[in-house]
Amino acid sequence: MVKKIFKKLAAIIQKKPKTIITVVLAITAIMALGLSKLQLKMGNDVFVSSSSKVYKDTSTYQKHFGGDSAYILISGKQADILSHQTFKKINKLESKLNDVDNVRSTTSLLSLINQELSKPTTGNSIMTNSNQDSKQGQKLMTDLMDSLSAKDKVTLQESIQQTLTTPQKTALNNYTINLLTPQQKAKVAAGQDTKLILTGTQLQQTQAYMMANLNAQQQKMMAKQLMKKIPPVQSMSTVLLRDLVLNANGNVKSNFKTLLPSNGKSILIMVNTSDKTDMSTMVQLKSDIDHQIKSSHISQSLRVRVAGNPAVMGDVKNQVMQTMMEMLALAVVIMIVVLLIVFPVRRKLLALAFVMLALVWTFGLMGLLRLPITLATMATLPIIIGLGTDFGVQFHNRYEEEFKKNLSSKEAITTAIMKMGPAVGIAVIVMAFSFLTMYLSKAPMMQQFGLTLVIGILSAYIVEFLLMFSTLGLLDRHPKLKKQKKLAQPSKISLLLAQYANFVMKHAMILTIIGVVSAIAGFSLENKIPIETNMMKMIPQDMQSLKDTKYLQKKIGSTTYITFLVKDNDVTNKHSMNAVDKLAQDEDNKYKDILDTTTLKSTYVQINGSISNATQAQVTQNVDNLPNAIKSSVIGTNKHYTTVQFKVNGKLSSDDQKRLMDKIDHDLNSQHHSFEISPAGAQVMMLLGIINVSANHWLIIFAGLAIIFIVLLIVYRKFGTAILPVLPIAVVLGLSPLTLYLIGESYNPLTIALSSLVLGIGTEFTILILERYKEELDCGKSVKSSIVSSLGSVGQAITVSGLTVIGGFAAIIFANFPVLSSFGLITVLDTMYSLVSALTILPAIIVIGAKFSKKLKHK
Repeated sequence: MVKKIFKKLAAIIQKKPKTIITVVLAITAIMALGLSKLQLKMGNDVFVSSSSKVYKDTSTYQKHFGGDSAYILISGKQADILSHQTFKKINKLESKLNDVDNVRSTTSLLSLINQELSKPTTGNSIMTNSNQDSKQGQKLMTDLMDSLSAKDKVTLQESIQQTLTTPQKTALNNYTINLLTPQQKAKVAAGQDTKLILTGTQLQQTQAYMMANLNAQQQKMMAKQLMKKIPPVQSMSTVLLRDLVLNANGNVKSNFKTLLPSNGKSILIMVNTSDKTDMSTMVQLKSDIDHQIKSSHISQSLRVRVAGNPAVMGDVKNQVMQTMMEMLALAVVIMIVVLLIVFPVRRKLLALAFVMLALVWTFGLMGLLRLPITLATMATLPIIIGLGTDFGVQFHNRYEEEFKKNLSSKEAITTAIMKMGPAVGIAVIVMAFSFLTMYLSKAPMMQQFGLTLVIGILSAYIVEFLLMFSTLGLLDRHPKLKKQKKLAQPSKISLLLAQYANFVMKHAMILTIIGVVSAIAGFSLENKIPIETNMMKMIPQDMQSLKDTKYLQKKIGSTTYITFLVKDNDVTNKHSMNAVDKLAQDEDNKYKDILDTTTLKSTYVQINGSISNATQAQVTQNVDNLPNAIKSSVIGTNKHYTTVQFKVNGKLSSDDQKRLMDKIDHDLNSQHHSFEISPAGAQVMMLLGIINVSANHWLIIFAGLAIIFIVLLIVYRKFGTAILPVLPIAVVLGLSPLTLYLIGESYNPLTIALSSLVLGIGTEFTILILERYKEELDCGKSVKSSIVSSLGSVGQAITVSGLTVIGGFAAIIFANFPVLSSFGLITVLDTMYSLVSALTILPAIIVIGAKFSKKLKHK
């Protein structure tokens, strides 16, 4: 059945080569339309299924509390930062940022204080915090008074005087009389009002005396009065600003240190983003932030940095596209060199030229099917180039082999199609099934990686098969070419492989033992290799936004938070607030790597003081009056949701963070409470990605081997024949983790997928050798002669295609994405292992099996 199909294909290709080429080009043009629909996806959701609970909880979390925050850090001298001019520019910048799409709000020292000042009940906290330092508090009060207009001063003073007790009034009157000159005293004696005859200096002295002698209740009342008169931060004088945020020693007050890091030499603006986390949104957001910073004309003496995950992801897109183009160009160059040097045929570069059309088919289909480009799928570019060229090399090599036997072009095409079409086709089918085992992974990115590879190899097989034989038929259709042919002579590679085949057969047992022992060692080390899913470690480390993010973390400490979503009927209920806060505090006390916790109650206490003596109505009102910048981060608008934020040691590895999160989650849910609490948020998604990326790893390996065996058993219908290609692959699967362990590499979302890639690539090599071995046996040759012939003939093509594939993969090593560079290195090594194993372990096993079979027959 299969032979008939390929025989008909050979007839069609010989009869209508131009039509076939035209059809392939037309399909390519249609597929190219899908390229414009390609989407880039780099968020943590590529690690977690959209149907999972944590994904849904994170969606709810981001709906109520937004996505990751971007950070703007403005740095310089303290005098330049804490100035009226700088705060005026920051106010302008924040105003512009709040009009940007997908910005929920901004938080800075300026906006925070202004929001507090707008609400008297919270605004008093500023005065309270300032008055804890009596000297600085008195200076602040004095400077506040100085900032008022003359009319406002009189009004305030009169208001305060009305509250003075009789002893205070007497003391103030005596103090005032002592300040008077004899002439002023005479005027007072004559009945003139004391206030009207005081000089400016005397008036200031009496005001200072009065304020210094006010009791706590009167100071609180005066603070309220002042709050009504105080201007917004951007309109304050530099002196007043410094009084507000610095203590008597000139250091930033403790409650402002986060927003004024480096003791006031920097000011932080947090840009709270919407729940949209797709790549296009991040790109536009980063561009808008940069534009608004530029248009705000921040002083050139100040350094502005934009940091945080949205900023980094916004810059990654250009890096991705640039990297893909660089990988494509480098892969092509390397493969051209390899083909020109080691491929002993005419028209050496045909396979590489045709694979470019296969790439259009692959990525065009990705666009049409809405398959996104991720860190994984972008790595398929050089892989598909390598594998597609490999298919073409196999077809081309067999055609040239037959053509040099003094056959006609038509005869050469028919033989090559009949022999290599099914052989490579079987390899492609097995390869596709092995790639589809990635659907056993729980990480969407791995599933997309597998599907993209399947689309790629099927496209490459079809394009290479149709174009290679159609083009060769056209180029060699003239009879005169036949006369120019010479009797085929074995190439140097073919002769070397024949000698190598004899070496393998002579040392078959020892070579097999070495391979098996190495594989077992590798499998035993599998669980000792760490897994890295921190996206920040996978992207180019020289990106400015990433450098700025690291700088920010260095200045303000850890920005790593493991967040939990709390759902209740009313999270502002005192009982609920206390219960949630107690849970958080217990965890803080239990684990040293938790640096701090933030809950609704802790936020409330920071602004309003103790919750214990407040009524529920007062608590509700005070929560409603929290500054929006603070409130939006701890309570949802419907009061059904709140958050618990655990600030953790930023130096913890992803593995350690994941273990800590699991412990916290277990502790929080091991107790009975009226509310629901579960991990959610971007960091949680990233940490759970560790499980999803590595989940079912062994299942994928065993499923891949089982699928390969089953497909081959269906094809060959013999157990012994079907198991032969599987054994060399198993050796390579063990060598891969052994290599990772020896060179100190971690698994990442790409390297952990190498098992499926090895299954696919290794299977092709072994199947092609096995097919040629069977062909030689069918011609009546002995086992040893068949091995020598198969390695000397198809082994040449496999070696060339293997080196070509390695050349394509080598391009990944030079990618500026660490995750790709690591993947490229290991893939190159694994492909070399697959090639060597196919040329060594497979013939060795065949020889051992033949000897064993003969012994059995003698018994």
